[in-house]
Amino acid sequence: MPLIRWVVVGGIILFAAPACGLLSSRKPEPVEIPVSTEISVAVENHNWSDIRIYLLTGSHPHRLGMVSAHSNATFAFPSHRLNTGSGVRLRALPVAGRAFTSETIQVQPGQAIFWTLENNLEASSLSVY
Repeated sequence: MPLIRWVVVGGIILFAAPACGLLSSRKPEPVEIPVSTEISVAVENHNWSDIRIYLLTGSHPHRLGMVSAHSNATFAFPSHRLNTGSGVRLRALPVAGRAFTSETIQVQPGQAIFWTLENNLEASSLSVY
């Protein structure tokens, strides 16, 4: 009797093993890793003060750079910093004066942000293209 059990069990293992091998022999499709694109932030400063510009994702500030008084500057940040679920905000921190934080904006990879800072920072305008 024990010999018959081994033959039957062995037959099942030999029969099932090739079937499992066929199912697992498929090669997965190659996954393309997206290239991180940069988001451009163009700032036009009409303010009389030099201003540091920050990107806020959640509660984490990332310094983008500084724009001098009455001048323009362009900054960039990698798209992986975008918090697509809740959006991002920009913060202007003048050398002399109070900080101003923009409203929350939704930005997608490949888009650009244009921020015009006025002497009264609360009158500033923000666009996304």
